Amino acid sequence: MKVKFNAGLVVLLASTCFAAKFPAGYTLCKQGDDKCLLEQIGATFAKHSQGIPEMNLVGLDPLKIEKMDIVQGGDGPINIVLNFKNVDLTGLSQSTVKKANGFTANPTKMEMAVLVPVASLVGGYKINGKVLILPIQGEGKSNMTMENCHIQLKWTGKLVEKAGKQFYQLDKLKATFDTTRFHMHFSNLFNGDKALGDNMNQFLNDNWQDILKELKPSIVTAFAQIFQRVVTNVFDKVPYAELYQ
Repeated sequence: MKVKFNAGLVVLLASTCFAAKFPAGYTLCKQGDDKCLLEQIGATFAKHSQGIPEMNLVGLDPLKIEKMDIVQGGDGPINIVLNFKNVDLTGLSQSTVKKANGFTANPTKMEMAVLVPVASLVGGYKINGKVLILPIQGEGKSNMTMENCHIQLKWTGKLVEKAGKQFYQLDKLKATFDTTRFHMHFSNLFNGDKALGDNMNQFLNDNWQDILKELKPSIVTAFAQIFQRVVTNVFDKVPYAELYQ
């Protein structure tokens, strides 16, 4: 599983990115104030979706991903190699933050959960393999959209001292997600054969629940790699104490 992204994708710890400089009117929270964190992370998604260069906060909507690979092998009903290139993840500016805890004076475990009403991954793709006994092959533009996407992140770590200040060092991150609907569309399937391509797209959407069940572990692994880099980048840059009042 390989994932590359532009400049950090600082989406998950948006409220904690503002250490050196802060936007006018931005409110820092006290350590352990989960209610404040919920409000400020939500405000960041909504008000700073285009990013804040001074904070190394990249645009959140769209969130640009340079490369992401989903590989599902084995003897199961789905066996594919799906490569995404230069794709945009859209919809995060409409997120509702449901949980943010563990941001204490001596943090070890942290957790964050968000609900994205409509999250879409749009951009270039290349696919080859088998989906529920049917062969699939193509290269072009794709759109994968999830409705009511619940994303939950949990990670562990500890404070370490660097240059006389304490930074949070992330150890391991786990991600999960659920959705009430998964839409897929791949252009230029089967070398541009419109009839075959239309039939395959219809088949994929008619069987989205079975397909998502099989692909979910690979998707989670890809997103977890992105999110772990995001969290690590933020905490490596900003001393932990400076993230709060």
